[in-house]
Amino acid sequence: MTSSSDSAPPSFIRTLAKGYAVMILLLVGLVPVFSIAYLYFFQTPALRFEHHGFHEIAIGISLLQSGFIAYVTYRCYHQTQELFLRWLTLGFLGFTVIYGLHGAFTRLSPDHLMLFTLYGPASRLVMASCLLIGLMTYVRQEKPASQARSLGYWLAWLGAFSAINAFVYLVAFSQWAELSRWVLEIAAMSIMLSCALIIAVRRIRSPLMTIYALSVLFFSQSSLAFLLGSAWSHMWWLAHASFAAGFMALSYGVIQAFLTTGSFSRVYSQAELVEQIRAEKARTDDALLDLQRAHEALEVSAATDSLTGCANRREFEARGLAEVERVKRSGAPLSFVTIDLDHFKQINDDHGHRAGDEVLRVFVKLAKMTLRPSDLVGRIGGEEFALILPDTSLEGAALIAERLRQLTEREVVTLAGTQIRFTVSLGVAQYGHDGGTYESVIDTADSRMYRAKQAGRNQVTAP
Repeated sequence: MTSSSDSAPPSFIRTLAKGYAVMILLLVGLVPVFSIAYLYFFQTPALRFEHHGFHEIAIGISLLQSGFIAYVTYRCYHQTQELFLRWLTLGFLGFTVIYGLHGAFTRLSPDHLMLFTLYGPASRLVMASCLLIGLMTYVRQEKPASQARSLGYWLAWLGAFSAINAFVYLVAFSQWAELSRWVLEIAAMSIMLSCALIIAVRRIRSPLMTIYALSVLFFSQSSLAFLLGSAWSHMWWLAHASFAAGFMALSYGVIQAFLTTGSFSRVYSQAELVEQIRAEKARTDDALLDLQRAHEALEVSAATDSLTGCANRREFEARGLAEVERVKRSGAPLSFVTIDLDHFKQINDDHGHRAGDEVLRVFVKLAKMTLRPSDLVGRIGGEEFALILPDTSLEGAALIAERLRQLTEREVVTLAGTQIRFTVSLGVAQYGHDGGTYESVIDTADSRMYRAKQAGRNQVTAP
C-alpha cells in the first residue's frame, strides 16, 4: 500500500524542504535575541565583569582580524571590480580605524565612560552604512575610468574615518554624549535590519549573500544588546559576542569568495553545482550514441585552434549541431553569441602580427574565465569567435556577453613595453526564438553583431 508521503509530488517536497531550510536559517540568525531576552528578564543588571586586560586582548584580536579581512576584501575587489566589494572593504577599514580607539581608551572607562563607549556605536554605524551602500550596488561593476583603485582614493577615506574619530572625541565630552550613544546605536541597528530586509525582498540567492544576511542580523541584535546593557554588564559582553559571531560569519564569506571566484555574486551553491552535474550527465548520455555513430565519419583532425587553444571552426560547428539535436529532445534553452574584435586590422598594422596574436590569445583567456564548464568558445574566423551556451536563455546569454565585453574593455595587453587595449562587438541569439536550425541562429547572432559594430562597436546587441 502506498503511503501519502510516497505519493506526494517531488515539487511539493522540494518546496517544503526549502521552507524548512529558510526557517532554520532564520532561527540561527535570531539566536542572539533569545540570549538577550534571557539576560534581560532573568539576570541581575548589577552583575558585572570589569576586566580591562581581557577587553584589550579581545579588541586587539578583533582589530587584527578586521584589518586582515579588509585587505582580503580589497584583493577580491581589485580582481573583480565589483562595487559591492569596494564598499565592503571600506566597511571593514572604517570599523578597524574607529573601533581601535574603543580599545585604546579601555582603561579610561572609570573616569571617562562616554569617551570609552562612544567609539563602539560609531564604528558599527560606519560599517553598517558601508554595508548598506554596498548592497545597493550588488552585481554592479566598477567603471573603467574610476579612480577608486588609486592610493589617493583610499587615503581620502582614511582621512574621513580619522575625522570621525576626532568628532566622536569632541562629542564624548559634550552634554550630548549619552543621547549620541543611543542615536548612533539605533541608527546602526536600523541600517543592519534594512540590509537583511533588502536581501529578502530582492530574493538574492547567492550562498555568500545568505551568510551576509545572517551577519547583519547578528550585528543588529548586537546593537540591541548594547542599548539594553551598561558597560561591563553581562548584556554588554553578550553584545560583543554577538557582534563577533556576525563578524566571523561575514569574514568566512569573504574568505570563500577569495578562495573561489573572488566575487560575492558568482559563487555557486551546492544545489546549483549538482544541477550542473545533472545537466552535464544528461548531455553526455545523449551525446554518446551520436558521437559513436559519427566517429568513423569524422576526419582525423585537431579540434583545437592552434593559436588560441579554443575550439576550431570544425569542432565548434559539430558541437553546435549536437547541442541543437539535444535541445530538440529536451526542450532546454540554448543560446549562441558571435563576437568580432573591433579594429583588429589596425592592431596588426600598428603593432605587428605578433601583437595581434597575443590579443587573440588574451581574449580567449577572458572568454574562458567568463564561461561555465558546459559552455564552449570557438574561433570561427581570423578575429571572429562564437560561444555556445547550453541551458541558457536569451536574457542569460546577454548578461554573459555583457560581462565578457566589460572584462575585455578593462584588459590591457602589454607587449615589448607597449600597452594595447581592445574591445569587442557581440551579437546574441537563442535557438527556437531566433531560428529553427543551427545555421539560422548563427546567422541571426551574426546580423546582431554587425548591428553592434554599425552602432559604434564595443557593445552587445540582443533584442
